[in-house]
Amino acid sequence: MNKNIIQKPPVPKFNWSIYDHTSSDDCKTQISLQKSDKRRLKQVNLLIDEMMAKLTHNNILNSMNFENIRHQCIDLLDNSVIEKVKSKKYQSIACALIIQSLRILLIPLRIKEITQVLDCDEKQVRKILIQLNQIKPFDQDAFTLQYMTRICVAIGFNQKFQTLCRFFYSYLRNQNLVQGEHEHVIASALVKLTGDFVFREKGGINLNIISINAGCCEISLKNFLQKIQPHNQIMSEQAYEFYKRTM
Repeated sequence: MNKNIIQKPPVPKFNWSIYDHTSSDDCKTQISLQKSDKRRLKQVNLLIDEMMAKLTHNNILNSMNFENIRHQCIDLLDNSVIEKVKSKKYQSIACALIIQSLRILLIPLRIKEITQVLDCDEKQVRKILIQLNQIKPFDQDAFTLQYMTRICVAIGFNQKFQTLCRFFYSYLRNQNLVQGEHEHVIASALVKLTGDFVFREKGGINLNIISINAGCCEISLKNFLQKIQPHNQIMSEQAYEFYKRTM
């Protein structure tokens, strides 16, 4: 043997089959995720249609609003929502999409009104609503005032009464007294404050009547009224000045 011949190291061997197999699996995973997302989207859309039909049948929704609400639901149902809802909570997701759409469109309905009719988990729905509100928030001020209008119409109060309600709301907002309370509770308090101002010579307005027509828990309403009670005198004085100027 010639000792001067330099022996070359062997050519490294790669297991190409393993590499190809991994690459193939990655592709398959991506394809399956896309198909899975489409299935989720289809499932949620079907549930939205079923739920809205049920709400319309139960006279919760007006059939005239059907397409507007559905269109809003589709706008909300983007990829980020799909990613967050891979735990197959389709019913809660569809319910939350409808509720958030109602809020955006300023259709004054409570969460509990919807979840009870649709037999959905309210806690789960509320959690999803927090996510949806980050994607597309609703106008809480406008929604609160719309709910106030709903209560006033149910009781029979006119536009002048509602204008005074708006004045009280403006005062509460300017004083930072509205801090996380539910919209229907705030709206109920506005009707109570205005009723007590308008009918003060008759002893104000019965809280129970407001609570029934608003679907509002009396305890929640009383707690909020107690919170703002120190401002009642100043509010009444300013409301009187506002009344003289505008009514």
